[in-house]
Amino acid sequence: MWDRLKDKIKAGDIILSHNGTKNTANSLDMLIKNIKSKGLEVVTISDLIYKDNYEINSNGTQIKK
Repeated sequence: MWDRLKDKIKAGDIILSHNGTKNTANSLDMLIKNIKSKGLEVVTISDLIYKDNYEINSNGTQIKK
């Protein structure tokens, strides 16, 4: 998994991992460590969404009200 991400990942990216797949749980710790080693922070989706004075349009873009 990391080999597919390491040259593409940047701040603000969202990584989707599916529950119940064979390797997701086994690779999560490694992915998080590698992401942090690139100087990036791992946060929840809720942390990425602007809440006050913003709305999300039909394209998923956050727009200031």
